[in-house]
Amino acid sequence: MLEITRPTLLLDENKCKRNIQRMTAKAERLQVKLIPHMKTPQSVEVAGWCANEGVTAITVSSLKMAEYFAKAGWKDITVAFPVNVLEIGVINELLQMGVDLKLFLLDEVVARKLNDGLSQPVKVLIELDAGYNRTGISTENMEDIALLAQTIVASDKLDLYGLYCHPGNTYQTHNIEEIRQIWAAAIRKMNLVRASLKAIQAELVVRMGDTPGCTLVEQMEGVDEISAGNFIFYDLVMNYLDVCNEEDIAVVMACPVVAKNSSRNEIIMHGGAVHFSKDHLFDEDQKKFFGEVVILAEDGWSPIIQGIRVKSLSQEHGVLLANDEIFDQIETGDVLGILPIHSCLTANLMKSYTTLDGRKIDHMEKAMT
Repeated sequence: MLEITRPTLLLDENKCKRNIQRMTAKAERLQVKLIPHMKTPQSVEVAGWCANEGVTAITVSSLKMAEYFAKAGWKDITVAFPVNVLEIGVINELLQMGVDLKLFLLDEVVARKLNDGLSQPVKVLIELDAGYNRTGISTENMEDIALLAQTIVASDKLDLYGLYCHPGNTYQTHNIEEIRQIWAAAIRKMNLVRASLKAIQAELVVRMGDTPGCTLVEQMEGVDEISAGNFIFYDLVMNYLDVCNEEDIAVVMACPVVAKNSSRNEIIMHGGAVHFSKDHLFDEDQKKFFGEVVILAEDGWSPIIQGIRVKSLSQEHGVLLANDEIFDQIETGDVLGILPIHSCLTANLMKSYTTLDGRKIDHMEKAMT
């Protein structure tokens, strides 16, 4: 058993690789190109596990992340975030490195500023909103979409590559069928937009990305590329949505028990918001909880233990509420496993991984400090 003395993010390499293999096999079966989102692992080594399964292009969430992966040799990189014109210098540096960079555009003003500041041409995707209401031009707003497409095509340094949609409203669904319906509607809208732009740009790819849809949807006719990221690790959100099984979750936080309060049946662990974030779910009584408890073992961890949950988080403290039986079994000095609500944020905060055999795996935030 690993010697753990402080909050540690454990990674089950075999589970992670199985998740990657399952998604790459699905992409091949459905004849779509998988361009996985590295915002979840933020790790060159984990990206290498994707490459071992045939992945040749990746998605990132920032130009900083693009730099990290470009320096590791990745050449086909999409930045899945609206272009920040203050970072045009970084974009030019990446292009000079020979990166086949793809960027997201949402409006004509940014398109013109980007075109004026570029040292060489770059490929762009128009980000569309099919109902999530985060970023992107509404798929109903054909006038603005067409104006942006015309601006891009008329520019000398912008190459209109395709259309992108993140149907993130799948995260607010109650069952698998709702997820499939959201994707079916989004695919239909995306292809209507593509058809309407044919006179402006004859060839456009449609790319879509979110883990619930990419995992569960089997009807992807009209989609050329997918770019989910959370599927690499999965987490409790995905498990509670029935997107993945509990045993697919590939990361767990190991947190030392530092105190017990018998009057309230509370157990205090070293593991707080700075380790997990404050993302939460609701239990059967509509009370917030911040993680599920498992028992750590040399070869992984147990199924979720009933009768105990993470009740609250402050900066460094985590408070667990346990029933009498579980409370009596746990002692100060024990190390508990906590399955994260949101693995992407937990991984970003922890900035490192330890495999079950004690090996350290790189993370961007640590590598670039």
